[in-house]
Amino acid sequence: MAEISFRRRVIVIAVTALLALAADQVAKHWARSSLKGRPPIVLIKGYLELEYHENPGAAFGLLRNVPGARYILLGIGIAALVLVGSMVRKVERHHTWADVGFGLVLGGALGNIADRIYLGRVVDFILMHWQRKYTWPAYNVADAALVAGVALLILVLGRKPEDAGGKSGKRKKK
Repeated sequence: MAEISFRRRVIVIAVTALLALAADQVAKHWARSSLKGRPPIVLIKGYLELEYHENPGAAFGLLRNVPGARYILLGIGIAALVLVGSMVRKVERHHTWADVGFGLVLGGALGNIADRIYLGRVVDFILMHWQRKYTWPAYNVADAALVAGVALLILVLGRKPEDAGGKSGKRKKK
C-alpha cells in the first residue's frame, strides 16, 4: 500500500513539474519571438507589462557581472533539485498540495536551468511596477512557479498535524 501511495506522489509531482516546465518554456519561446527588440505590451497601465529581458545573473541581478556565474547558478539549481528530491522522501505527512508544491518548485528550477544550459542566461518578461517609479525585477513563469511552490509548501507543511488534513491527525507517541 505504501508503494502505491509513493507512486501516486511521484506522479503528482512529475505531472506538476512537467506542466510548469512546459508552460515556462512555451512562454519564454513566445517572449523571444514576440517581445525581443519591441516595445513592451501593456497589460495593466502603470502596473503590469510584458517586456523582454535577459538575465545572466540570479534574482535581483545578483551575480550579474561575476565571471562564471552561469556555472555557479547551474550548480545551485542542481543542488536545489537534489534538496527537493530528498525533502520529498523525508516529509512524513503526505498531502497532495505539498506534492503540487514540490512539483512547482522542480518545474520552475528546471525551467531556469534549461535557459542557463541552452542560452547562458534566463529569459524574463513579466514586469510589475508602480507608474515605472518602483519596479520589481522582471521575472518569468518559472520564477512564479518557484515562488508559488515554496509558498504552498510553507502553508501545507507549516501546519500542525491535526490541521494539515492528513490521514490520521494523530501524533506518534515517544
